[in-house]
Amino acid sequence: MFRLYSKGCEYAIRALLHSAPIAGRAHFTARHVCRKARLPESFTRKTLQDLVQKGFLRAVTGPGGGYALTRAPKAISILSIIQAVDGPEVYGSCVMGLPQCDDRFSCPMHATWKGVRTHLKRALASKTLQDFIDTIAGRRAAARGRDVA
Repeated sequence: MFRLYSKGCEYAIRALLHSAPIAGRAHFTARHVCRKARLPESFTRKTLQDLVQKGFLRAVTGPGGGYALTRAPKAISILSIIQAVDGPEVYGSCVMGLPQCDDRFSCPMHATWKGVRTHLKRALASKTLQDFIDTIAGRRAAARGRDVA
């Protein structure tokens, strides 16, 4: 089965979507994010450490420490998160899994995948973490409106 990105990347995106500071604090804890996003804590902690190494987060030390975004969510593209976790060539390999597939010696899906890949990367580069956060907030507000009515 073809996956758009790895499970680790899924966890990274979900964790970052829930990384907004709470109660006036400038950072968040792994435990809080894991509970909010319903993520397994041990694996997610490793993912958060990877995001620190890749420059998306900084570790906040000391009592009540945790993590903080290094940039505003509107400055973080979804593609940059995917490439940080899964590698810069995440969409570069053959969609059919063939080891030798390029423009000269291509698989039956090569031309189609090449076009889709270009469009996909452009779309993911144009969407930011803030766009996704806003989408979730809008859905929650709409759900609350339905519950009230």
